[in-house]
Amino acid sequence: MKRPIFGKLYQFSQYIPRMDFTIHQYLLATEPSILFATGTVQQAERSLPAIEEILGGRPLDYIFVSHMESDEYGGIRIFLERYPDAKVICSRLASRELPGLGVECDCVAADGDTVIEEGDISLKTITYPCEVHLQDGIIAYEQNSGILYSSDLMQSPGDGRDTVEECGYLPRAESISPVRIPNEKGLEDTKRKLASISPRFVAVGHGFCFVNADIM
Repeated sequence: MKRPIFGKLYQFSQYIPRMDFTIHQYLLATEPSILFATGTVQQAERSLPAIEEILGGRPLDYIFVSHMESDEYGGIRIFLERYPDAKVICSRLASRELPGLGVECDCVAADGDTVIEEGDISLKTITYPCEVHLQDGIIAYEQNSGILYSSDLMQSPGDGRDTVEECGYLPRAESISPVRIPNEKGLEDTKRKLASISPRFVAVGHGFCFVNADIM
């Protein structure tokens, strides 16, 4: 069986050599369980059997969608067909867009004040402008485990499969550039929000995950 990358967090990845780029999805196998990003249809089809094995007959309770991009939600139907009762945590924009794409699901439309307290998890969502026209998407901070799913923030090039670095969290958060958030106010607001938390582990959407050396 696949081994976790941190605590109860499992990583599923595809490395694209021509782009020197890694795409990750994650399963947090707590109760309730959460899938962070579905990947594309092809990626979802590859990861589903391993996720079923890890869950061992338990349901997938939540699917977290940061924003409307194929690596974040493209395989959502694959998982909803297998786990039709899974709730989709997404931005308010995504909660309106998914039904228009023919995706029937129970959506939890989240914003910067959303906290999901259930069983093992205390999941706080943090908004940042990543949706179409710089509308707010979301990232997730699971406060009990100290895991931050940062989606497209703090990404890096290279083959990041099953690799964990050690570095300071605040310098990485502060180094987010206008390439990621091409709006001065949105960038500064996002950095301020990130500076208000101190995660133990950052699960990136692309590149190399890292443990927060500042609190080790």
